[in-house]
Amino acid sequence: MKDIDPYKTLEVNNRASSVVIKAAYQALIKQFHPDHGGSEAKAKEINAAYEILSDPTKRKKYDRESQDKTGTIIGNYRVLESIAEGGFGSTYKGEHIITKDPVCIKHCSMVSAAHDAILIQETKSIWDLRHYALPVMRDLQRLDDGSLALVMSYIPGYTLEKIVEKAGRIEPETTAWITERILNGLLYLHHHGVIHGDIKPQNVIIQPSTHSVVLVDFGLAMVKPGSSAKSIGYTPVFASPEQIKGKVLLPASDYYSVGMLMVYALNGGKRMDKKQVPAAVPDPMVDFIAKLTKEDILSRPQGDLFDDFVKVRRDSFGRTRSGMSNIPGFNS
Repeated sequence: MKDIDPYKTLEVNNRASSVVIKAAYQALIKQFHPDHGGSEAKAKEINAAYEILSDPTKRKKYDRESQDKTGTIIGNYRVLESIAEGGFGSTYKGEHIITKDPVCIKHCSMVSAAHDAILIQETKSIWDLRHYALPVMRDLQRLDDGSLALVMSYIPGYTLEKIVEKAGRIEPETTAWITERILNGLLYLHHHGVIHGDIKPQNVIIQPSTHSVVLVDFGLAMVKPGSSAKSIGYTPVFASPEQIKGKVLLPASDYYSVGMLMVYALNGGKRMDKKQVPAAVPDPMVDFIAKLTKEDILSRPQGDLFDDFVKVRRDSFGRTRSGMSNIPGFNS
């Protein structure tokens, strides 16, 4: 029983809904039940398969263990190791078979077929965009089982979440150069009509030695959203009020998330509910955060904030392009 493939046993696709799985089970158990002249061994196998697939937790565990792509080939890329697990599936580090250049592979395995649109939207949102703060989209592959795998540039470094977990509170000047680079990336994104929609510590990769910052995961991004467009999801705490309400996103929606990200960094991930920062944070930065995190979207700053924040840095630290302090424990 341990080696059964529950999907094959119930004769369903591994992306079948719970309704389809139940219907398949009912039909098969009726056909193979010993009381109807069927095989007892087959009936036990069908029951065991249904026990796995009818329980969301057991199904997720089975999918994760059985669909691990480590060591497999996807298009022109070899999957090397797992990076992260998520509700959509798994993210891996891979390499191009010929050049051996590293890539990041996002496999959409643990969701229904309806979620394909999210991965396709993520791919299309920045397919032709090139900026130091963005990953490069390289390919979108349809696998034999019908699932999708997105191949993009591999971004080495540490997420802001990992840095805060290890270092605790991030110094104001360090938070300043991280924020400036995020705003520069958003300036480019917004100019091309893209709203990121999911700026949070897990989606900000920092390369401390080069003082570089990259925004990743465009699964909730919106491209030139119209008045009827609705947010397809959000991350609590970092999402703007309008996003939580499912309304159309604007550049100021991303700015709200940046403000909350600054609160997160300056507080070491604590006191997020009060939007407060330590007393050592310079007043210009405190005022800037307060403006970004206003509840009313029309009360937040509009348009390009990059140049505005350059002035905030100067007023806070007496400089803009120098004095980029290192992050303790992450200098290399």
